Amino acid sequence: MEFNDQIWEWSLVLPKWQNDLIRRLYQKSTLESKELKEVIDNILHENGFSERILNIIPLEKGHIPNKHLKDTIKITAIKNFKNIAAIEPEYGLEFSPDGLTVVYGENSAGKSSYAKVLKQACRAVDAKTKIHPNIYNSSQPISTADIYVQQNGIETIINRSVNTAPEQQLTSVSIFDTDCAKVYAESENEVVFIPTEFKIFDNLATHQTEIKQSLLQLKENLMKTLPTFHELSSSSKVKMFVESISYKTEEKDIQQNCIFTKEDQVRLEQISKDLKVLINSNPLKLTQELQRNINDITNLKNNLQYIRKEISFEKVKEFVTLHQQYLDSKATLAALTHEAFEEQPLDGVGSDPWKNLWYSAKQYNEIAYPEHSFPYVENDAKCLLCHQDLKDESRIRLTRFEEFINDSISQKTAQLDAHRQFWLSKLKSLPFTKVTDSSVRTFLNNDSPELDMKVELFIQSAMKVSTVLQNAESDISLSLEDIPGIELLPLKQIEEWLESKSIEMEHFKTLVQQDNSTDLQAEQNELVSKEKVFKRMEDVYRLAKIRHQVDNIDKAIKSLDTTKLTRKYNELSSSLLTDKFQSEIEKELKLLRREHILFKLNSRGVKGKTTIKLALDSSSKININEILSEGEQKALSIAFFLAEISSITSKGGIILDDPVSSLDHSRRDYVAQRLIQEAKKRQVIIFTHDIVFLHTLQKHAKLQKVNESYCSVRRNGKRAGIAKTEMPWITLSTSKRIKYLKNELPKLKKQESQLDPDIYFPNVKTWYMLLRESWERAVEELLLNGVIERFDASVQTQRLSKIKFTDELVQLVTEGMTKTSTFVHDESHAIGRIIPSNEEMIEDLKKLEQFSRLFK
Repeated sequence: MEFNDQIWEWSLVLPKWQNDLIRRLYQKSTLESKELKEVIDNILHENGFSERILNIIPLEKGHIPNKHLKDTIKITAIKNFKNIAAIEPEYGLEFSPDGLTVVYGENSAGKSSYAKVLKQACRAVDAKTKIHPNIYNSSQPISTADIYVQQNGIETIINRSVNTAPEQQLTSVSIFDTDCAKVYAESENEVVFIPTEFKIFDNLATHQTEIKQSLLQLKENLMKTLPTFHELSSSSKVKMFVESISYKTEEKDIQQNCIFTKEDQVRLEQISKDLKVLINSNPLKLTQELQRNINDITNLKNNLQYIRKEISFEKVKEFVTLHQQYLDSKATLAALTHEAFEEQPLDGVGSDPWKNLWYSAKQYNEIAYPEHSFPYVENDAKCLLCHQDLKDESRIRLTRFEEFINDSISQKTAQLDAHRQFWLSKLKSLPFTKVTDSSVRTFLNNDSPELDMKVELFIQSAMKVSTVLQNAESDISLSLEDIPGIELLPLKQIEEWLESKSIEMEHFKTLVQQDNSTDLQAEQNELVSKEKVFKRMEDVYRLAKIRHQVDNIDKAIKSLDTTKLTRKYNELSSSLLTDKFQSEIEKELKLLRREHILFKLNSRGVKGKTTIKLALDSSSKININEILSEGEQKALSIAFFLAEISSITSKGGIILDDPVSSLDHSRRDYVAQRLIQEAKKRQVIIFTHDIVFLHTLQKHAKLQKVNESYCSVRRNGKRAGIAKTEMPWITLSTSKRIKYLKNELPKLKKQESQLDPDIYFPNVKTWYMLLRESWERAVEELLLNGVIERFDASVQTQRLSKIKFTDELVQLVTEGMTKTSTFVHDESHAIGRIIPSNEEMIEDLKKLEQFSRLFK
């Protein structure tokens, strides 16, 4: 079975979260924090965390990269870049579907942007490539590009958003660049190479280890939140229960051991009181004090009842009515008094002082005139005050006064006032001082604050009623609306309190007889602990929940163990890391002249990792990175890449970005030759800035007759990635240079009549400079038949037999170089050479064409 079939069957028996994780890693080898959180949520959900959101998409067979596609897919173009680096949408590249395509461009020309888009879309060992928009003009939110592909004769376009997972269609296309050189230096003379086929195990192990650390941290954080119950007595049963709570603890267990009932509360209060009596008090003295307090409360109750009786609504109503009758009678009497005593010689007649004087005179009359009734006004009568004879007017006045005094209104008013004064005296005598200053109130307040507060409210309201009623003594008007409400006297509660205290007193006597303080203290300790736990029931349930969560996290952590990954890796590596792969690596190293570096395939995995160890053929224990240069390490990575490509049965294309940087000439030549060999079997696309490497590729492509295509990428100011089918001038052959110069002549012809001579002449000089370089290229390519070329390090002696070398040819070269040099080099002002005409330039170019035709 092929690798993807093996993985597919294996994935079917995996947990759903792991199956989903494999799918994610095939789509994107490095997961971001958000995706890792989703995976963690999936694991936790499958292990009992129902509140975690499940986000699982099962792995499908199409998700697994398949490098053995029957119909090889080929990339024909890449176009329509939007918001990618400095490349404008109108630019793009086209590739030959068969053979070799070389994209040449100097540094910062933009070729790497094209290469990165392909790298992200295809299969690359390095999955960390990040494509950035134009940092100077990034107005679009999304970066996109179109990749044109051909498969089985059908052309399609992949509309790709960059910085996303690779395209499943392009997994058979492999890419190599500097970042893909997975060669690492390790101790003990070892380099570790991870084959791409088995990278899924490394990714799985890496991410599962990372997730495991996250879960361990989550567990640690949860453990830090575990509620503690240090306040509980260590000897209590409830403390032992709380400490025994685990994921197995059920709600009924918590209810049974931690609920603190009303009965428990009553019992605890009673025990506390009993212990206070037995341990901290003199029971006999306490009983006596309690009896005294009972007596005092009884007296307080009686006084309160008396107050309540004397200011009951009925009596208050009666007093208000009496007072109003008095006021009405007094008003009537005042009116009559005014009428009886008006125009008297002195003021105040009829007033209370006057009445006192009148009644005193009346008593004196019994002494002065005992035989006559008051007032005695006969002819011999004298004034009882001044003892002067009474005049007729005085006799009339005294008689009128006595008639008024004896009137019924006056007597009624006096009676009402007397009755009213009796009431007021009773109000003044109410025992408010006793009930407010009673020492037992302090005891009552401490023992039953609520009851004492009700008593106090009643007393205060009763005092207000009494005060309002007593204010009536000043003869102010009074109505029932003026009387404030009176609070309810808690008589029943007082009686119940007295009854409970009587029972308590009897209980105290019993306690003294039993004396079981030890048992009571143990029971109190248990009830106190239970009460404390009950007040923290939420913490108890949270403790049980955390214990349950921790157990689920432990299960999740256990499921992340990489032992099974290692076992599966060993199984697959033993069957799929074949001798062919080993022989291919040995062959590539030999051709790279690095056969002295011995290596072995290690099919034993560690946490899902596949390792191929390379060791120097030396007895010295020296690290490879201390011996091998950067170029040698690059050569090793290319060897592994080419060996892997050779081991794949499909003919998927390969793309290389500057594959020979840091390599010396001989290995560049080998790499170029090796890639041309691959171009015979598959599509090969090479990005390079190395003109020598480009020349080497061209040379081997011609020698091996491989279909070849070339284009260049250039930068113009801020615009990059400008693609042209024409290669740079320095790479062109003689015939292509002649074609270029010929195309420039019409442009110069137009400039000849339009431009200022000072501007036009430098353009002509440039044209002649390129014509001179073309003669030089013709000497290398044609006259010397490529025996010696400037970009080739070797001398092709086998070409000497076909060289045409005559005096006539030498003469043509001499004349051509002389003519072109005239316009290239700086001249004296005295010469004053005339600018050649366009017709003259045409004739000069024809001489090079004639020279070129002589070699056909």
